[in-house]
Amino acid sequence: MNNRWMKMSVLALSMSAITGTIYAEDQVQQPQVEGAQSSGFTDAASSSSATTDASIQTSSVADANSVAPAANTDAHQAASALQKKEGDASQETNLQEVFTSNERQYSLIKKGVISSYYDLDYTYYRDSILDVALGDDNSRISRLRIREDAQHTLTNSFTAQYGVLDNLTLSATLPFVAKSDIASDSTTAGLGDISLGARWEPFPLKQGRLPLVLFGSVSTKTGDSPYEVGLDELSTGKGYYSVGVGASTRKYIDPVVLFASVSANYGFKESGLNQARGSRILESFDPGISGGFSFGFAYSFNYDVSLTMSYQQSFNFNSEFQFNNGESYKSPDQSSAMMAFALGVRVSPDTIVNGTVGFGLTEDAPDVSLGLSFPLDILGFNKKRK
Repeated sequence: MNNRWMKMSVLALSMSAITGTIYAEDQVQQPQVEGAQSSGFTDAASSSSATTDASIQTSSVADANSVAPAANTDAHQAASALQKKEGDASQETNLQEVFTSNERQYSLIKKGVISSYYDLDYTYYRDSILDVALGDDNSRISRLRIREDAQHTLTNSFTAQYGVLDNLTLSATLPFVAKSDIASDSTTAGLGDISLGARWEPFPLKQGRLPLVLFGSVSTKTGDSPYEVGLDELSTGKGYYSVGVGASTRKYIDPVVLFASVSANYGFKESGLNQARGSRILESFDPGISGGFSFGFAYSFNYDVSLTMSYQQSFNFNSEFQFNNGESYKSPDQSSAMMAFALGVRVSPDTIVNGTVGFGLTEDAPDVSLGLSFPLDILGFNKKRK
């Protein structure tokens, strides 16, 4: 019996100790404004102590309340400092600026604005070409050789854009081309083919509808024509006039922008040529029709760095050569595809420099393509409003 009461006493004392510990922790973590009242003590000294404690706690709360407005003010100021200020770029605005700095055919500039760009492009092309010539009776081969074709091409392009309207932008590109052929040990440099372009957005932007930009271009033959020089000589142009049309669209899905475009080009026939090709003379060339498509995405890592990846493929149809002996030759349809990656780096709040590297995926495409593009604002030619 005594053992039983001893165990009950120990259990009661343990529960009392645990309860007292929890109550003490609550008192430390959550101070009470009202005085603590103990049911076991009703004397005057305890009442006076409780009143004193209540006064101290009430005074502490009053002091805390007097400090709170100042603390709240400081916190509000700190939060305001971290908020976006007026003029700061939002995520979508920054992504749009980064994307259009590299893929300019997908965007337009505001009415009255003039902007200019410099593009430096390098391509390397290497291929083995089977050069065959038949005799006059077409029954025997008069020439058979394998020619190694390896060319380096460096193109410097200056582009100017003008916003006629908010939804209509005109552009002009002036290229300078330098080429070097390793196999023939020949080089050339000069003016390339000047081109004029226009971009038009027929429909205003609307929530839930993809934007549509229509574009067109006219390319001249100001460069040296490959059909008017010797076969072992290099040219700086394509040798014929052409016109092109196309359409592009884009879709912003944070944190990327998806884009796609299609285009078609028509080359005008060149007559009156007099280029010796073996025993025959090339009199005319019809470039036929070409077209292509591209798609890809751009991703902004942060305010200063972005990455664009794109796939491009083009097709050429119905090219035809006419010779002085009445013969004609139609070249087979060709297809060329490339994969390109562009890294955009913001060097100032208003200037983004893009570096591009591309790889040919088909035999007709350049093996390697490198590019550097930046607005001429970097040299002090700031955008101007006319």
